[in-house]
Amino acid sequence: MPSVFVEVARSVLKEVYHKKELTPVDSLGNSTRFRPYCLLSKKLSSSWFWKSHYRCVNLSIKDILEPNAPEPEPECCGPFHISIDVDGNIKARMALAGTGHGEISGAAAVSNSCNVKVRILRVAQNTWEFLQHERCLRQPEHRILQQLRSHGDDVFVVTEVLQTEEEVQVTKTYSREGLGQFAVPGAFLKGEGGGQLSRKKTVTIPAGSVLAFRVTQLLIDPTWDILLFPDEKKRTFELPPSKYDQSRHSFSLLAILQPKAAELRAAEGQYTPVHPETSIELPMRLTSGSDSPPQRQTKPHRNQRVQLTVPQEQIHEEQVARKDFQGLRAEVKAGCTQLRYLGMELRQQLLMDIGRILHDQPSMEALEATLGQALCVGEEVEPLDGPAGSILECLMLPYGELLQELAAPIFYLLGALTVLSETQQQLLANALETTVLPKQLELVEHILEKSSPWQKQRTVALPPRLLGNSWHEEAPIWILLEECGLTLRVDTPQVHWEPTSQGPTCALYASLALLSSLSQGSY
Repeated sequence: MPSVFVEVARSVLKEVYHKKELTPVDSLGNSTRFRPYCLLSKKLSSSWFWKSHYRCVNLSIKDILEPNAPEPEPECCGPFHISIDVDGNIKARMALAGTGHGEISGAAAVSNSCNVKVRILRVAQNTWEFLQHERCLRQPEHRILQQLRSHGDDVFVVTEVLQTEEEVQVTKTYSREGLGQFAVPGAFLKGEGGGQLSRKKTVTIPAGSVLAFRVTQLLIDPTWDILLFPDEKKRTFELPPSKYDQSRHSFSLLAILQPKAAELRAAEGQYTPVHPETSIELPMRLTSGSDSPPQRQTKPHRNQRVQLTVPQEQIHEEQVARKDFQGLRAEVKAGCTQLRYLGMELRQQLLMDIGRILHDQPSMEALEATLGQALCVGEEVEPLDGPAGSILECLMLPYGELLQELAAPIFYLLGALTVLSETQQQLLANALETTVLPKQLELVEHILEKSSPWQKQRTVALPPRLLGNSWHEEAPIWILLEECGLTLRVDTPQVHWEPTSQGPTCALYASLALLSSLSQGSY
């Protein structure tokens, strides 16, 4: 059963803000972290097709300004009273034919209800004008800001929240029942059977819990400001004007994997290109029993990376022309093709370690950050421990140089995985030990293709051949899709597409595709 808190947050948000102007909080545990004036960070995404999550940095705007005084109280709007009632019943019947005859029928019901009292806390525009006039950036710069600057992350400030006024208790009940009858003529054999399953989940949402929030981007250097209207070209920290630094903190999978770049690295003698039907010849230990990392013989050269990075303006123009399913498919297929070059032993090693870090969020984030710093900034790769270190070792040449053509699709995969919810990550980790990935991939691909263009709501019918016998509320693929914000139906298999589901659904598609390439070597 999906998160009750997330369902309530989305339902309330839909009633208060029809245009999806706020971001719903993803878990009850995070509902106390997003307060007015608090600072959030956001790393650049590994693809245009999805956006990275906002992360709390445990700072408020007053922590980076001086004098360090309390912020003005935000405006309060409301309260608003919202009643949520869900009562759904689904019935199905199927006749059997052949040697015998019979009938199977089933029904399912989902119900929940609650009354929510919410209010809006908003920082007024004149408050920001007052703060800019009265306070300046703290000197020296806060240590956390220094780290975010070095990583190329952007910083945002929460300007508005939707929070509960009173405690809310929500109970969701889900029940299924089935009945079957059969008879075999001439064999004097007949029978019948039935069963019922009922599950209940109760969640208490405390008063003052934030259900959704709005942010605005901070601009720093040399003074501070806020960006009143979103602008994808703006960065929190101003980058130096040199030719090299204009391409920093940017990533394009297609740019790194383009044939010209691969030929350049081959000419430099960094690896031996091979035919796609064979495996990459890597002059290093791949999967031996030793835990010691490869010995570094030379430091990575930044100028080699510069030649492989496309200026951000060119990347933006390239992506503008590819903001559809065909563009996503081309991007994903490029990564899958590169992974298909690998030998089976290396693919199995990577797949096993990825399955381990899916259960270890800090390790996955550390590996993504390390690869991002190497691929996007040009920093030297530092060793990591555990499964993250094992993955990193597989991506290195003997003398410590990161093999970009292999690291890029892994970084791309990690970026997609971190967009998914923890529930989705656990389901994918479990699926790595089965053969369901290609089937799940085919279904998600069908949904994305038929829902294009993604900017409009629409209903997508699902062919029975893609569903098998696993299309119900507790099926893994059902939960994977529902966690993306999609509304699903059982009786007439279909998906109701929401434009806000694009990012998570595209990330799920990319994750399934690249994981399938590692598990089978084909896409």
